[in-house]
Amino acid sequence: MSNTRDIPLASLSQCASNSSPAHPPALVADAVFEGGGMRALAHIGALAVAEERGYRWYRLAGTSAGAMIAALVAAGYSAAELHAIMGAVDYRRFADDAADDHLHLHQVSRLLFKLGLHAGIELEHFMRELLQARGLRRFGDLRLPPERAAAVGSSPAYRLTVIAADVSRRRLLCLPQDLHSERACYGLDPDQLDIARAVRMSASIPFFYVPVSLRRLDGGLSYIVDGGLVSGFPLFALVPPDGEAARPLLGFRLCQGDGEDDEDGSDKGADRPGEPILLPPGNLVAFSQALLETMLSAHDRFALEQRAHGMGAIRTISIPVGKIGATRFDLSRGEIEALYRQGRAAAERFFAGLPAEQASPGARA
Repeated sequence: MSNTRDIPLASLSQCASNSSPAHPPALVADAVFEGGGMRALAHIGALAVAEERGYRWYRLAGTSAGAMIAALVAAGYSAAELHAIMGAVDYRRFADDAADDHLHLHQVSRLLFKLGLHAGIELEHFMRELLQARGLRRFGDLRLPPERAAAVGSSPAYRLTVIAADVSRRRLLCLPQDLHSERACYGLDPDQLDIARAVRMSASIPFFYVPVSLRRLDGGLSYIVDGGLVSGFPLFALVPPDGEAARPLLGFRLCQGDGEDDEDGSDKGADRPGEPILLPPGNLVAFSQALLETMLSAHDRFALEQRAHGMGAIRTISIPVGKIGATRFDLSRGEIEALYRQGRAAAERFFAGLPAEQASPGARA
């Protein structure tokens, strides 16, 4: 299996400078990435188009696989670099010890006693290696200066926010901030939270991955899982309390429809019922995955319907990705490249439909 050591990280910075012969002026924006497992690879194609138009990223947020993309962008990876990296990865490693489609005794034992089929360690190692290659390890490395934190409306504030869910307390977590909040009661220093560990928390699909556990101040144990259970597309994480954003906010979301947005930004095809899933009788894994995908899809539709009004600076790029399963770690190179192209096409449609002053908005950091 390939790993990040097979990828020439030091030379990847050349990809960004060579991706376009022209270098448009930088346009500073914030970005939010929806979760979606392997489908989130499409975000990279959309990012590439935005960066070719001069966009550079200041604050990032994401859920699950979207948190992976957000963390790597916060670390300074360009879309061209991510395209090269993600095209060289053997994603089967993220299923840790999966040998085939059948449950084995050790997997059953892990599911029953550790609450997940796969440990998730490989995913965490993958992220840590890429982040450390850019000199990042803990959230303190991404902390905003006090004057910038005041503008954001929270202190401390960070360039990256990832969303997870504490199922023990049935609460949404904004990481790293909530580690020290009175609401969460973990009493941990958010600066010291390992970024790769936080991403693993956000991407810990229930039943598929073993949840990450945190000990609370009251002595109880909290199980932290995929943030998509509570907010798959966390626009709220980067919107100031007064709604007056200092920069444009681009949302990158995934959909099964044609990607065309109606006037309020919701996908026209988002509410179309999916085709029935044929579940093998008695297959716990297939049933669990179908259950989770139903929960996540229903929540995302609800969140889009309830998104706050008056946020004119938010623009959403909707990327059609078909019906690829979130845990399809056996995608072919052709399927991976197709997701990238779908992301590019969606972003090109998005920018072509905006007035010139909105397609290339000025911004301040």
